[in-house]
This record gives sequence, structure tokens and C-alpha cells, in this order.
Amino acid sequence: MNALFRRLFHEQDGQALYLVSGLLIVLLGTAAVSIDIGFAIHAQRELQASTDAAAMAGALDLPNASAATTAKAYDGESTGKNFRPDLPGVTAVNGTPLVTCVTATQLQTLSITVGPTCTNAAGGNAVVVEQQVSVPTFFARVFGIKTVTLHANALVLEKGSQGAAPEPVNVMLIIDTTNSMTNSDSTCTGTGVSNPTREDCAKAGVRTMLAELQPCDPIKGCGSFNGNGAATNPYQSVGLAIFPGLTSTSYDPDDYDCQTPTLSTSKGISYYANPTTQPPYYTIVPLSNNYLTSGSLNGASSNLVKAVDWANGNTCTSSKYGLQDPGGAGTYYAGVINEAQSAFSSMTASMNAIILVSDGAANATQSDFVSGTSSTYYTNDCAQAVTAAQNATAAGTQVYAVAYGASTSHSNSCTTDTSTYSGCYTMSKIASNPTMFYSDDADGCQSTANPNLTSLTQIFQAIPYNFAHTRVLPFSLYNP
Repeated sequence: MNALFRRLFHEQDGQALYLVSGLLIVLLGTAAVSIDIGFAIHAQRELQASTDAAAMAGALDLPNASAATTAKAYDGESTGKNFRPDLPGVTAVNGTPLVTCVTATQLQTLSITVGPTCTNAAGGNAVVVEQQVSVPTFFARVFGIKTVTLHANALVLEKGSQGAAPEPVNVMLIIDTTNSMTNSDSTCTGTGVSNPTREDCAKAGVRTMLAELQPCDPIKGCGSFNGNGAATNPYQSVGLAIFPGLTSTSYDPDDYDCQTPTLSTSKGISYYANPTTQPPYYTIVPLSNNYLTSGSLNGASSNLVKAVDWANGNTCTSSKYGLQDPGGAGTYYAGVINEAQSAFSSMTASMNAIILVSDGAANATQSDFVSGTSSTYYTNDCAQAVTAAQNATAAGTQVYAVAYGASTSHSNSCTTDTSTYSGCYTMSKIASNPTMFYSDDADGCQSTANPNLTSLTQIFQAIPYNFAHTRVLPFSLYNP
């Protein structure tokens, strides 16, 4: 026996076989572990992607009360839109998706000093999603490890926070300049004039919005401007249209100077016509970008600013400036919606938007139209406006409707319509969706999606939030 061991110890034949066998076991074990780890990493990425997508979808639906439901629809579970067949068994955990409130103090830690509030139908400004899944192992089973449980979480802030990237957008403002806008409104603030009219309040709201936008490319700057104030490198362009329209574009300056001379139904104001016919000319200021200079309103050269402001370089007084209200016997605005939509045909941006400010009363009769106009254009005036807005929405435009002094009565607002339209109802149907409908809550006209935004200043502060992306937040800010 001793002789046998001595031979095995001293003889070298076949030793390589033992070494290779031992190394092969190590290599196979390493490969097995690598496969299990690689599969787990792949599964983790898929789980995180579906979690992020669900939270993002929910945040995009804020401030609607349905935000959590929307997030649920986009999760990675078997019924979710981000379900992956190679990752079955994903489940939501900790009661998510849900809407949560990230406080102003928490946002300030990220240098976000202006963010969406938690006072809305959803009860919060961010959506949190947590998911988990157990994935099988292949080779780790040898060591008794049959599954590995993976977790993913996401916290996404509602779009509109300062610090979230703004989105390129073309915005056409439509401001009602009919006689009803001469009514006083003692409840609005920030106009800078005593006894402000509803037109003054609308102008103040627009000024608020302009100050929150980003006119030019954040990297390239503005570049040069053409004669209409359009930049070489536009980012968020804004144009202005009014109704009633004008007989000639030569009267445009009367709506962005100091109102001398004044427009009237006998000078400058056009009769209504087929919505695609010119005159009337509704656009006062085409899409432009020179409304801000170094963050300040530029009334020195921007006709858009001059139309809504007397200061900041403009030479008008605080009591007589910009848009005026020449009135007219009736109101019809299907045509101006069509013209606003046509302004986007030659412009490039990731988003187009129309913002209409009106009481929604469309009541123009035959005498308000060009002689010989078909009766189809002076009947169902409110319904025509809704159709024009729905066509714009179908073309991809976001249509925002701001009901200002809108009546809930058919007999007081939509007198040419055969159905029971009212100014309030018309404005609500003009909006692309309920979140884009706002109202000052006059005469019982209320926005169910935005019930707490009832002043034009608040409304025009809120609308630009929709021209920004959502923002992913560190999950550590979530405090259940």
C-alpha cells in the first residue's frame, strides 16, 4: 500500500486531468452565477422601466383625481400596459400607485422654489409607485436559492415645477374683445388700474403668463428676430388673436398702441363671415418671441406686450392701452378658432396650444354677417365654436378654455343654437379635456377639474405648467 502511494506521489502522468477537472468546476460555477446575476439585472431593469412608466403616466394625469388609476393602468402587472411576458408575477406593493404631497420645503432641497400645489382634486402633486417580482434562478438552485425577489420604486412630480424642462410650444391666445368685456370686475387684482374692466383683468392675466414662459432656445439663445418679432431659435412662441375681427391688418396697431384712434363698428371692425374667409382678420400679433428680454416684459419692441401692458417700455398710460373693446351687435368665434389653428401650419414645435378667454356667449345673427352669408353660419353659433375647437384638438392642438363671466343659461348666451347650449357649457366643450377648462365661477359656472382656480391671474399661472415636463424626484422625498 505504501508503495502505491509513493508511486502516485512521485509520478506526474495524468495530473493535468485533475487540475483541469477542478478548474472546470470553478469555471462552470462562475458561469452559472453570471447567468443568474445577468438574468436578475435584466429583470430589474424591466421592473424599474415599468415602475417609472406608471409613475410618469400618473403624474401626467395630475391634478386629476384619476391620477393613481392612470398609473395603475400603466404598471407591470398582468393587466397593465407595461406588462412583459418574460417578467410575470409583478405586483404593486405598499398600497401604490398613489398620489402624495411633496412639500415646498422638500422641493427647495432640489432648488425648486415654484412647484405645483397639493390643493387639487387628486390631493397631491406627485405619484409614487412601488413594484416587486420574484424571478427564478437557474444554477443557484444547487445552493438552495430558487428565486430572487426584486424591488423598484419611483416618485414623479406633476409637470409645471420650476426646474422641470420647459417644452417647445406654439401658443395662440384668443381674447374676447366684444362689448361684454367692458363690464367692470372689482374682484381681480394686479391690473394696475382703478375700476378695472374685464378686459383689463384679461390683459393682466396674459402678462402673468408671458413672464413665466421661455421664448427662445435655452442653449442657442434667440438668435435674430424678423419684423414680426419671431426668433431664429424659437422655443415658446406666442401669438394674439381677437374677435370681432378687423377689415384690414392695417388696423392691427390700434390694438397694441394707446388706443388712438379707436376702432369702431364703422371703422376697422369687420362683419363676420365663413370661418375660412378673410376679412375678418382676427390675428393681431403673429407667433413671436420678443415678449421677454432678460426675463422682463419687452414693451419697447413687442407688439404682444404692448397689447396687454402699458409699462415695461411701452409709452401708454395705465388707464388707456392695448386691446380695446369696440363691441358689435353679436358674438361669433368659430372663425377665430379656425384662424388660430391655421397659424400652426408653418411652425415647428413639440406642442401647439390655443387659449381662449371668453364668456362663451355666441349670439351673432344674420345682420352681423357679410351680406349673402349662408344661414349655416349664423345659426348654432356656440355649436360651431365647439366643432372648430374639436377639429383643432383632433389635429393635435391642446385647446384651453377660460370661461370668464360665463352664463349657465341658454337664453342668456347661445340664443342662435337649437340645442340647450349655454356659454358655460360651450366653453367646457371647447377645452380639449376637463383639465384644460377653467372658470372664474361666475353665475355658477365651475370647472370640476380646477375648482380652486377662479381668478385670471391664478389661471394664467397654472396654464404654463402644462408646457413643462414632469420631473423624477429622489425616492427619499416620499414620506408615507
